[in-house]
Amino acid sequence: MDQIPIIYQHWLQAIKERNDTNAFGELYRYCWKDLYQHAARRILDAQDVEDILQELFVQFWEKRHTIDIQMNLPAYLKGMLKYKIIDFFNANKVKNRLLDHWSNHIFDYVQQHPEELETYLALERLLEEELEIMPHNMRQALLLKWEHLPIREIALRMGLSEQTVKNNLTEASKRMRKAISARQNVQNSTLSVFLVLALEQLSK
Repeated sequence: MDQIPIIYQHWLQAIKERNDTNAFGELYRYCWKDLYQHAARRILDAQDVEDILQELFVQFWEKRHTIDIQMNLPAYLKGMLKYKIIDFFNANKVKNRLLDHWSNHIFDYVQQHPEELETYLALERLLEEELEIMPHNMRQALLLKWEHLPIREIALRMGLSEQTVKNNLTEASKRMRKAISARQNVQNSTLSVFLVLALEQLSK
C-alpha cells in the first residue's frame, strides 16, 4: 500500500532536483487517465479536455522547482484541474457557444423581419452582460443546460444536487427575464418573447 506514494516521491524529487524529463513522463502517463476521466465528466468535448490537461502538465513542469515532494500528488493535480475547469467555463468561447445556440433558433426570423435586427443585437448584448455578472455555479449550470444536457447530467458534472441545479437555473431565468423587462428597447419585441419562453424551460 505504501509503494505508490514512494514512487510519487521519487518522481517529484527527480523532477524538482534534476529536471528529470523521464520521471516527468512516468508521472504524466500514470496520472493522465484518472485526470482525463475526472475532467470528461464535466466537459463535453474531448479536445477541450485534452487541451486543459496539456496546459495543466505544462504549468506543473514550469513550477517544478517549487513543488513539495512530500505532497499528495493526485490531490494536488486534481486541485489544479478544478481551477482549470472553472477557467474553461468562464472562457469567452463557452459564452459564445451559448449565444450561438440562441442565435440559431431565431436567425431565420430576423432574416424575414430585418426591422428586428437592432433588437436582436441588443438582446445578445444583454445576454452576455447578464452572464458576466452571474455567480459561477449559476452561469455554469445555464451554459450546460443550453447544450441540451438534462438536469441529472448537469448535477453530476458540477458535483451538485439536482435540486441545487434547478434552483440555479430558475434564478438564472428570473434574472434574465428581469433584465429584459427593464430594457424598454427590447421588452415588447417578438424576439424578447422568444427568449423569455426559452428561459422558462430551463429548469425542466
